[in-house]
Amino acid sequence: MFVACSAPVETPPEETTEPSRDVSPHAIIFQSERGGAVDVWRMGSDGSDPVNLTGNGAKGYNDRHPTGSPDGSKIAFRSDRDGSPDVFVMNADGSEQVNLTAHDSSNIDPSFSADGARIAFDSERDGNLEIYVMGADGSNQTRLTENEAVDSHPFFSPVDDRIAFYSNRDNPESENMDIYVMDGDGGNITRLTDDPADDRYPSWSPDGRRLTFSSDRDGNPEIYVMDADGGNVTSVTEDEAPDLAPAWSPDGDWIVFRSERDGAPEIYVVRPDGSQPTRLTSDGAGNSNPRWLVVH
Repeated sequence: MFVACSAPVETPPEETTEPSRDVSPHAIIFQSERGGAVDVWRMGSDGSDPVNLTGNGAKGYNDRHPTGSPDGSKIAFRSDRDGSPDVFVMNADGSEQVNLTAHDSSNIDPSFSADGARIAFDSERDGNLEIYVMGADGSNQTRLTENEAVDSHPFFSPVDDRIAFYSNRDNPESENMDIYVMDGDGGNITRLTDDPADDRYPSWSPDGRRLTFSSDRDGNPEIYVMDADGGNVTSVTEDEAPDLAPAWSPDGDWIVFRSERDGAPEIYVVRPDGSQPTRLTSDGAGNSNPRWLVVH
């Protein structure tokens, strides 16, 4: 005779405040004000061994929005050290920092292509914020979008030539953004989210099948994941404070993000299913805009 057994009751995961020593083999790069102004920092995926890579805080410059190359050898970032914000690149240890855009307009939010040969970025050089692409050495700077609205925060797919970004191009009178995807040459622009809420900061999963992003569609900015076609939108975090700027780990096991749930902006990681939320920084120095850096 078959006897039905009741399934065990699952207890929702509690937030972990002490970082695990077994998060990911890869590093995390982020911006922080702990050095005086804003610098690019690197730390282990458990929050250990933080290192200031740019060291310009004492000079009053701001270095922000770091992103790693696919092989982990380079870091692109935004800096205003030459006056207006420009896209710079440096070695993963912080050496050989070079201005790639050298333009008197704002050039921000870099992202490497899957082969590491190109960098997508935002620029206002043509009057409003559009998405551009250039060689990883700064050559052949080319505009991909042309729209009166905002096109921002490009993120290359790790497996092909697609670029995810956010825009209000279908509702330019609104400040609320939606997530879009396009080919690497600017073609085939497709809207993935269509929600009256604010959807921003898309980041691809390592297999290119899903995206994570932040949205206030539940009343407060939280982290979400969805399929690459915009389907199956699922909430990852649920907190009264803003959770923003998510990025998927290279092994697919974690999402790193910024949250103010403990007061000041700090860096956290969480599983894509919402389990094991873990705080990695706790110095109250404005830690934000985290991305992963591949470590071999």
